[in-house]
Amino acid sequence: MSNMFFYQLKLFLFFIFYLGLNISISIAQTAQNEQYLEDLSNMRMVVLLLIAFAFVIMFGLIYVVKSHRELKHQYTIIDKQKNEIAEKNEELAFSNDSLEEMNTEKNNVLSVVAHDLKTPLGNIQGLVELINLKKDKISKDQSDYLDLISKVVTDGIGMVNNMLDVHKIESELKEMVLIDTNVYDIIEKVIKLHEPSMMAKNVQVNVGINNRDLQINTDAQYLRQIISNLFSNAVKYTPKGTTVEVEVSENDNFIEISVSDHGNGISSDQMKRLFAGYKKVAENVEKDKVSPGFGLLITRRLVDKLKGKISVENKVMGSGAIFKVELLK
Repeated sequence: MSNMFFYQLKLFLFFIFYLGLNISISIAQTAQNEQYLEDLSNMRMVVLLLIAFAFVIMFGLIYVVKSHRELKHQYTIIDKQKNEIAEKNEELAFSNDSLEEMNTEKNNVLSVVAHDLKTPLGNIQGLVELINLKKDKISKDQSDYLDLISKVVTDGIGMVNNMLDVHKIESELKEMVLIDTNVYDIIEKVIKLHEPSMMAKNVQVNVGINNRDLQINTDAQYLRQIISNLFSNAVKYTPKGTTVEVEVSENDNFIEISVSDHGNGISSDQMKRLFAGYKKVAENVEKDKVSPGFGLLITRRLVDKLKGKISVENKVMGSGAIFKVELLK
């Protein structure tokens, strides 16, 4: 189509040039005086202007056609990219659906395994307690082995409960119940819960809170579990005969709860994956201690559900780590 256009344009220009030439010759042949010569000059000027105008139109049309071709090429590229993006989005959506199905299946499997493990572990714990009722009939070594079995079973039940908690949180099986909750009361209950482990290590606790009547609108069960998990880790990793500090500060919009210990601290590499799952946290952990693993994972999930933030850092002065939780009032 464009080739035909240029061919017709050339014929048009040739016609104008031919017409102007014939007019000039005709006027020259019939010119009798100066008036005819002047007319001839004017006519030539008109012809030249017509030719110049025709060239302007021709170059303008050439530019328009060329621009149109370039735009058409660009639109073709854009359409191709749109199609590629749409295909990638479909692939990502399919992959996302597959991952969600796999994650749901994984959670279901973990839940079933945890439930199945909880029953035999509970039976073992019950049998150990029955035997302990007749401690006077067994030797000291046997009694020590029973205590060791009891501790292992207790840790195992704790791990199973953590797995079930992860499943409940990820499956959103528990709805949040937001009520006005006294923060100091929650801290006191957590400390009372962990008194046996604190006494076993001769660990003291210092609570720093200016307003013991401080209340926030939150899920009391979630808040208790968050503080309990952090406090349990602090007691676990702080050396014997030291202290664990729990401090609460507030401003107009939020509160900050910090739990710190006097352990070995956390390396920068470990901090990057601290809340990712079942990872060992502290350096040089004693062999009989269980890694926090699911506890910190659960803590992070609970904080996220409460629209809060959780962070960890090592103490500037001295050893130990500080976990900080920021929650809206």
